[in-house]
Amino acid sequence: MTRDWRRPLTLLAISIVLLVVGVILRLADHDLNAPAQEPFVFSAGDTRIEGTLWLPDGPATAAVVLVHGDGPQDRTSADGYAPFINVLLEAGIAVAAWDKPGIGGSEGDWLAQSMQDRQAETRAALATLSNRLNLPTGALGFSQAGWVLPGLTKQDADFLVLIGAAVSWQEQGAYFTRTRLMREGMTPQESAQIVADLASQNDAVFAPTASYDPASNLTPPRWAFIQRNRAADARAEIAEMTLPFLALWGAEDLNVDAQTDAALYRETMQNPHPATEIDILPNATHGLLRSGPYNWQLVAQWPWHAQLRFMLAGRYAYAPGALDRITTWINDRAAQTTPAAR
Repeated sequence: MTRDWRRPLTLLAISIVLLVVGVILRLADHDLNAPAQEPFVFSAGDTRIEGTLWLPDGPATAAVVLVHGDGPQDRTSADGYAPFINVLLEAGIAVAAWDKPGIGGSEGDWLAQSMQDRQAETRAALATLSNRLNLPTGALGFSQAGWVLPGLTKQDADFLVLIGAAVSWQEQGAYFTRTRLMREGMTPQESAQIVADLASQNDAVFAPTASYDPASNLTPPRWAFIQRNRAADARAEIAEMTLPFLALWGAEDLNVDAQTDAALYRETMQNPHPATEIDILPNATHGLLRSGPYNWQLVAQWPWHAQLRFMLAGRYAYAPGALDRITTWINDRAAQTTPAAR
């Protein structure tokens, strides 16, 4: 009896087509040219800031500004935000993001900023976005935004979302360093001693009266940025927060002590809004990606296979449920919010 090869060949062809379609759809998550978009330009003091406003295909339900973490980031964080932004857009949420001062099209110098400067910049962005779209408007910030967003009030925004938010600059720095040393093979006792010694040294190197020392191995602008912001601690502002906010950390965060900081939020708030949610997501990184393939302290440390996997995974690089949790919470808040006049 002659074997019919047509059926397995047909199944193989269908499998290849489905695979190609799947890859194309995943890669589309990284395309921020397709969505409708407009220039997003505003002034923070005397500094002209440039960015982009992306709009959903249908009527928008809410709008957010993205507030960067540390570093010289452009409006898309070198396209790293693309899957995140596309998911927000599909949920009906308009998104505005900008180049940090001195990056891309923005004037100024991000290293010359204090956290209060960053807060004023975010206020200006929120006011611009709110006036432009007349929608429930919030700020969605990452990591260092933990020293920016808690000081915002209902005069600035309708809601806040924090991802991997730090509370204390010095405590976060100690956790980051201790984690790095332990991943390099040191014992907890050895790493704790080194961190304690570094803290003592840094108290002198970055003291308010200290001058730049080339032996610090930092550029003068970076040294000045650290000296200016090293005392940042959000506890006082967290205590006064009354806006509804969603605060999420990844359980496998290597940059911020998720357990400690989530507990600080819960214990410090004096009058939390009933819609506030504070949670730690399992198997998630500092940026809420899946911890298995993506858990390095810095994106610059990703090996080639992690970079390739992220490109092929798109939105599925995020921990299960993380993006749905954010979009659902924002839309729930929008449905219960009348845009504030600002």
